Amino acid sequence: MILLRHPWLLALLALIPLIWWAYFNPQRRAAIRFAGVSRLKAQTSGWGQHLRLALPILRSLAVALIILSIARPQKADEQTRVQTEGVALQLVVDRSGSMGQQDFIDAHGRRQTRLDAVKQVVRGFVEGDGERLKGRPDDLIGLIAFAHYADTESPLTHDHQHLIRALENVELPTTRDEDGTAIGDALLLAVERIRNISRRFQGNDAFQIKSRAIILLTDGEQNRGKYQPLQAAEAAAALGIKVYTIGAAPEYQEQQTGGLFLQPQTIRVPVEINEELLEKVAKATGGAYFRARDLNSLTEIYAEIDRLERSAVDEERYYLYEELAYKWSDLAGLRLPPPLLVALFLLAVEVVLANTRLRRIP
Repeated sequence: MILLRHPWLLALLALIPLIWWAYFNPQRRAAIRFAGVSRLKAQTSGWGQHLRLALPILRSLAVALIILSIARPQKADEQTRVQTEGVALQLVVDRSGSMGQQDFIDAHGRRQTRLDAVKQVVRGFVEGDGERLKGRPDDLIGLIAFAHYADTESPLTHDHQHLIRALENVELPTTRDEDGTAIGDALLLAVERIRNISRRFQGNDAFQIKSRAIILLTDGEQNRGKYQPLQAAEAAAALGIKVYTIGAAPEYQEQQTGGLFLQPQTIRVPVEINEELLEKVAKATGGAYFRARDLNSLTEIYAEIDRLERSAVDEERYYLYEELAYKWSDLAGLRLPPPLLVALFLLAVEVVLANTRLRRIP
């Protein structure tokens, strides 16, 4: 965008007609008396006489460019500075053997494991699903998966593609020693990861951590690990980290009974989740507890958390001004010289012509 800092100075262009008045004013010309000018009048005017008009033209152009220069033409380049107040969000996902139960129903009515349902919803939570989940493009998100042990699958990062790849690689335990549910250890590891990332972004003008939160999802109760969930919740509360807990399992699980001498039948067995403990963990940190009984309710839970923890993006626009009066500039692919340089060149050409080829005597 090109603009003039002092456009009112263009009013001085009204003085340019004075150049032409001075040029054609006979009273300002020197004269020589002749006895007769009849022969001179009989001569036709040559091209040299018409070329003399170049002198007032050159001076007019030079004065116009000087006036344009003092009006300060400027090129304004719009710059945008984006400052994001994002959320440091640690996802903690249970991958114990019970997460392999196929008791969640997808949108097509097909059964899927609890872990696959969680992967589907978490993917939509991070990237957006075009419907209920908007995605979290401005947030730092990390992933911890746990069974007997808690492991960092992805550090807190803005690279959400890497996070999704890590999520897809989360698998159920393959051995009995690897299985279990260490909720306390996983939660404490998530607290430590968020604490470290907060230090790293201190003093960063482009990204500031607005809030810190953990989303803990499990389908069981603590049966492994060194630390208790409430101990980890106390550490989170001390650092101002909210913990949202999710119990992801249906109310009942269908099991087959019977044998060689008994009629096979299907019975409904209650699924045991320590909801009281998960509620205490959430309450201690200022978070909330949710129960997901199917894929739809799990999606609604993540949508609710998405509404509770949103980022704020401030966009500041400013302009960088470049003076064009004495700098070369580009216009439509052409390299244009500064107006002041052109004005000086035109004045120099006028002086040279007025004292050589177009010199008037007297």
